[in-house]
Amino acid sequence: MSHHNMSARAEWEKLREVVVHKPGYEVLFALLNPSQFLFERSFSLTKARREHDKLRKTLEKEGVKVHRLKGVIITKMRNNYSFLEKVKNLVGVDTNDPNYLIELLILNPVIKNENVIIADPLPNLYFMRDQQITTNDGIIIGKMATKQRERETEVTKLFWEALGIKYKEIKKGKLEGGDYFPMKDFHIIGIGNRTDFTGASNLFNLGEVAVVYEARKEFFHLDMFFNVPSSNSVVGVKKLMEESRTEVYNYGKLIEVTNLYEYVKKKGFNIIEIDENEAKMQLGNFLTIDDGKIISPRYSRKFRELDVIEVNVENLTGGNGGIHCMTGVVRRG
Repeated sequence: MSHHNMSARAEWEKLREVVVHKPGYEVLFALLNPSQFLFERSFSLTKARREHDKLRKTLEKEGVKVHRLKGVIITKMRNNYSFLEKVKNLVGVDTNDPNYLIELLILNPVIKNENVIIADPLPNLYFMRDQQITTNDGIIIGKMATKQRERETEVTKLFWEALGIKYKEIKKGKLEGGDYFPMKDFHIIGIGNRTDFTGASNLFNLGEVAVVYEARKEFFHLDMFFNVPSSNSVVGVKKLMEESRTEVYNYGKLIEVTNLYEYVKKKGFNIIEIDENEAKMQLGNFLTIDDGKIISPRYSRKFRELDVIEVNVENLTGGNGGIHCMTGVVRRG
């Protein structure tokens, strides 16, 4: 099987391969001051790591190949000297120990006047959805909008390279994966908080792209109030979907101005409505693993038409994201 072109045509296609990162030491620093590191609240790292294992095992039980960010990069460093050198140059420390190098890369410790300063750790790295998007045209590495997450793409680029997967990287604008949904015949991209119009325009060569203006700061990615569990339904907060002005582009040419609610309804999707509070509790931040089958942070009667596998992630969500946010799609279909 050639790895060179990994892709996903639609959010409901069977999930074949995914990438995750189990939160590590880097999270300890964010827990000292959650909001400074974009976290929602404090939580137990020990319990969060246990939840993450459970999520990974659930995915594997469902036949999904789970790549672990650190493991893939470490293995490649062990087997490929020039790759090891590349990481060493990035980290700026002369050691041949791959495990040590990856920790240094994620933590970024600096020694100043006998004090160790953790200058720019990456506690949000376990939200593996955001550093890139997976389209029918392969992987596109984005640009993070926040200072706290800027360096994350350096790490994920190493992951894709280690797997031997080609990617494109956007040159201008901001683009984060939590704002993107592939919908087979069209694409949905949210903008406003973390992704900007320039970033979104990198998708215009893919055909029909709906650019959704997010109206609220607290729902900073589209996947915080909208998701796609099947080929004929979406889950979303009606009020927020109606508030979200939506510009539809066809190869970069504006063809329609509407709102997200009307747009998906017109496309023939049935809308399963959740309320704002449920969205804040990450109810809509599930991962679709097949048409009509989801792995969800919790079960709701609203999902009774769907096949729901529940995985409790109450500590992990303290970082301000759910199961959709924590999973980077490598391949669907």
